[in-house]
Amino acid sequence: MTSASRSPLRGSRSTLTQEELVNSLSWLVKMRWVAGGGVLLVTWFSAIILDLNVPTTSLYLLGLGLLVYNALLRWGVGRLDAAAFSNTVYEWFVRFQIGVDWAAMALLIHFSGGIESPAILYFLFHITIASLLLPHDRGYLYVALAPILVGGVALLEYSGVLRHVPVFTPARYADPLYVAGILFFFVSASYVMVYFSMTISRRLRRRENELAALYESVQATTSTLDLTEVLNRLAEATTQALGCKGAAIRLLDKTGSHLAVAGSYGLSEDYLDKDPIDVARAPIDQEVLSGKTVLVPDTSCETRLRYPDKVASEGIHCILIAPLVGKRGPIGVLRAYGIRDHCFLEDDVDFLSAIAAQGAVAIENAQAYQMLEYLDRSKSEFVRIVTHELRSPVQVAGSLLNVLSRGYVGELNAEQADLVGRAQRRIKFLQALIDDLLDLAAGKAEVMATAERGLVSLTDVFEEVRARYESPAQDKGIALQALYPDEPLKVWGDRSELDRMMTNLVSNAVKYTREGEVRLELERTNGSARVVIADTGIGIPEDALPRLFEEFFRAKNAKDLQETGTGLGLSIVKDLVKRYDGEIQVDSVEGEGTTFTLMLPLAKNDANALEK
Repeated sequence: MTSASRSPLRGSRSTLTQEELVNSLSWLVKMRWVAGGGVLLVTWFSAIILDLNVPTTSLYLLGLGLLVYNALLRWGVGRLDAAAFSNTVYEWFVRFQIGVDWAAMALLIHFSGGIESPAILYFLFHITIASLLLPHDRGYLYVALAPILVGGVALLEYSGVLRHVPVFTPARYADPLYVAGILFFFVSASYVMVYFSMTISRRLRRRENELAALYESVQATTSTLDLTEVLNRLAEATTQALGCKGAAIRLLDKTGSHLAVAGSYGLSEDYLDKDPIDVARAPIDQEVLSGKTVLVPDTSCETRLRYPDKVASEGIHCILIAPLVGKRGPIGVLRAYGIRDHCFLEDDVDFLSAIAAQGAVAIENAQAYQMLEYLDRSKSEFVRIVTHELRSPVQVAGSLLNVLSRGYVGELNAEQADLVGRAQRRIKFLQALIDDLLDLAAGKAEVMATAERGLVSLTDVFEEVRARYESPAQDKGIALQALYPDEPLKVWGDRSELDRMMTNLVSNAVKYTREGEVRLELERTNGSARVVIADTGIGIPEDALPRLFEEFFRAKNAKDLQETGTGLGLSIVKDLVKRYDGEIQVDSVEGEGTTFTLMLPLAKNDANALEK
């Protein structure tokens, strides 16, 4: 299995490989500056200090040539990086660099004594570099170039085609036994070096790919809390990480006796269309659920398979199964399937176990979130049903109290009238609480989503709410100012919802302002309607701001000023704003006033939409 086949997400891994190649190219350029300068320095030291008989002119030219073509290669690396070429281009550029370097090495060996040159050992360093950078499946082929170059120099000098440059005496380049011995040890050392280098590199890259695959599988499964999405992403990540045919996740039912397919990737519908597996009749799954990762290397020889015919028709040759273990025990199994040309390695057993361990955490988180959503919907539905059932008797009680207070069944004395009045106020508060609970529960249960929607003039709703509270504001001696454009600002929604939103905010502003003013503003801002409701009222204590939109919460100064209040108005407003993909912000200073700012997306022009 090559490292490329182990890549979990091709795009991200290609980018990582390309980054590694770019860094390696830059590193080669830096090392080549040292090599070129080293040739010049060693030539000077050998000729001047050691007084050796070396071809200084040729070696100086070789050193300068190294520096010159290294500058060109450095420029080429910069151009490749800027143009963002594919990995293939980078790999061929690496091959070109190594080829040029080895040619320069052959010249260095020739000018420093041929087969007798001590510089021949530097080839081993470059062989190691080549075996680490270039693809492993052709590593031995690349290494063959080094013995060919060294052997070619020795053969040409031996045959007299190239003039031997004597550095040491007596010269041994014409001794066939000496030449054969040097070449034998050089070739064997080269291949031993490349074998060890590629083996270590292959293991390191495999571990790197496994870590990257594990990280990406965790990232894929934890980026959502939707259970179906988590399961399918986990199956996909497993398939791509192991480079196999496909993967499937089977989860235990509530009784823990059957395993049913909950997520899959790369498998046909015909193969997946099987009844839940009875764990009591599935020895392999029993072994896995006990905590072991099981490898089936050859399905044709495995007698414990529940559906061997479907396995064969799907082309599955090997299966790797890992347990999904949660906090309270096993929750299912993760299966990876390979076809005939695929073989799971021993490393894959531990790797799949690691993926399963992380996947089990993501599955349990998604299941917990799913349960919380269900409980929240159930709670909201319960509240909606109960409050709906309470609405009729409360309305009847209110009507009966109105009959009493108006004297239709006889005049009431002062004490009776006071008791009836107090009962009416309590019934009125209870009616408001029921209305708020119905609105809140309907929103959370997504009942409101079925309401008829259309283009609504927010400007008209704004003006209606302002007119509704003009008289209550005047009765309290506070000014109610409104600024809004002449043009109708329209949103896509339900008129009653928008009216509820504005009414809650404006009623609170008037209710909790004892003197001063309430200011209402509406304007268009970058495709949105900006609504501002500001007052000079009692304000909100700083410690109460974080809890302001919680259900049934009321700040202490609000309770002191107004005895009655459900504490649900702002919760409803926030829920409505969220459903309209809007934003709400509050700024307040206790004793100075409060400002609510709403941003609601304006509707796009729709000639077919009817204004509500």
